[in-house]
Amino acid sequence: MHTFHAVNPATERPLSGEFPEHGAKEVDLAAMAASEVAKAFRQTTPAQRSSLLHAIADALESARDTIVARAELESALPNARLNGELSRTTAQLRLFADVAVGGLWQEAIFDSANPDRQPLPKPDIRRHNIALGPVAVFGASNFPLAFSTAGGDTASALAAGCPVIVKGHPAHPGTSEIVAQCIAKALEQEQLPQAIFTLLQGTSHELGQAVVTHPSIKAVGFTGSIHGGRALFDLAQQRPEPIPFFGELGASNPVFILPQRMDNQAESLAEEYLMSMNMGCGQFCTKPAVVFITQGDASERFLQAMREGIKAQTGQTMLTSGIKSNYLTQSQRRAQQSGLTQTQSSPESGVPSILFETTSEIWRNNPQWQEEIFGPQSIVVVCQESEEMISLSQSLAGSLTATIHADADDYPLAKRLLPELEEVAGRIVFNGWPTGVEVSYAMVHGGPYPASTMPASTSVGAEAIKRWLRPVAYQSVPDALLPCSLQQDNPLNVRCSVDGK
Repeated sequence: MHTFHAVNPATERPLSGEFPEHGAKEVDLAAMAASEVAKAFRQTTPAQRSSLLHAIADALESARDTIVARAELESALPNARLNGELSRTTAQLRLFADVAVGGLWQEAIFDSANPDRQPLPKPDIRRHNIALGPVAVFGASNFPLAFSTAGGDTASALAAGCPVIVKGHPAHPGTSEIVAQCIAKALEQEQLPQAIFTLLQGTSHELGQAVVTHPSIKAVGFTGSIHGGRALFDLAQQRPEPIPFFGELGASNPVFILPQRMDNQAESLAEEYLMSMNMGCGQFCTKPAVVFITQGDASERFLQAMREGIKAQTGQTMLTSGIKSNYLTQSQRRAQQSGLTQTQSSPESGVPSILFETTSEIWRNNPQWQEEIFGPQSIVVVCQESEEMISLSQSLAGSLTATIHADADDYPLAKRLLPELEEVAGRIVFNGWPTGVEVSYAMVHGGPYPASTMPASTSVGAEAIKRWLRPVAYQSVPDALLPCSLQQDNPLNVRCSVDGK
């Protein structure tokens, strides 16, 4: 079997360790094995799956130093960031352990029988959600832990009772392998089949295509580029049995700074904006890629502070040489287009941070500027008046987030802006910045295309479990034969809806 090496993005030198180039044969073996254990895993109790998720979290904590050290070499991300990301990963696993036993995901619904109803008797009907079956998860380049091998997609799918096949990201194969070993250890400890989880590694596009098109795979979770995600989405829909493809793709995450807020806090807003767009070298899916402001003295102070801040930025290392090359190429191409003013930091060490400025009129004629450039780059659009903000908000593409900065005097304008932003974003932020996604029960991390391919779902938070479920109704089935969540004495103590109440 062919092998490949990880590369340290800071030195651009190969790292120790050889990793297998898996292909269609390995996909078939993993998918068939997952299919064989899928029914049994679906029928495990929520308590069993909760115990598994806690065991995985414990194993990751035990291997923390080893995991973080390898991830630091493969990603060039700082130690503190990776330790924080690992803590988020274990927290996600423990959240979904609680979600599994909490039972809200079952959505147990009862329609009581009425044999005396005329002209026909009403049958007893009960429904709940069951696991789809084996699912595939694609690791993300920018989160080697929290959105990868044991990340949120894996945690939510296991909580639902779905076996998981992870296509590891080739940028951090060593990290993925260590994490996969922790999952294997937890499965052994819980006396569950190893086929419930498989890690596949490789650098070829064919590997991902084989995973998505395998007939045993029932759904896919993906975080990555619009180009790659759309290609896999199309494959998922072209199968003889089309399957859900939950792709988180690209987002501009528009920010609107309203006039009174700008008057009162121009310099501090510039400082916060600079920090948000440069966080992690701009390699966050929630980076604010476009900011709308109205012209005026305060806005000029804001822009001047931004220009000075950009020039003072030190270069950062990007996750891979490919990401770096794309960032530099796309930024240069954008800089050559007319209607933009550019300020950038020194490129001497690492990649430069870039601020573009334009007017609302020019922005309106260049819709391509909404396309995400992955890295520390952003555009400020200067509107002549507040009404233009409303107008421009109506032509935005789908996004993960939309942000409003407003003081009390801005509330009438903010109230008009909110319904427009509801049309395009999965999460609306008020007087904050979109970078940083809380892992909680109410979080929505998704949005209209191209932010995601399934705008009714979220990839972060407790509701993510519903991506891996489908409803089944049981009509006139004897109580003894019903799933536990639908039995009359409610042995799992789940919340139920009975006749609409």
